[in-house]
Amino acid sequence: MEITDHIKSLGAEGQLLASAAQEAGTGAPVPTCPQWRVRDLLRHTGMVHRWATAQPSQPGRTSPDS
Repeated sequence: MEITDHIKSLGAEGQLLASAAQEAGTGAPVPTCPQWRVRDLLRHTGMVHRWATAQPSQPGRTSPDS
């Protein structure tokens, strides 16, 4: 899978998550994580995406293929 395919997939999956969150409401429980609400899942997912976005710009990082 090419990087552009990953980016497209993230966009599509993000739209699905946003739609599901809007439909369920941010206070709805997350069935696979009983202590979490949708707001917790959104916060966690956003944190993971921000972390992953920052990684390539970190000093001393090498390409995953090197």
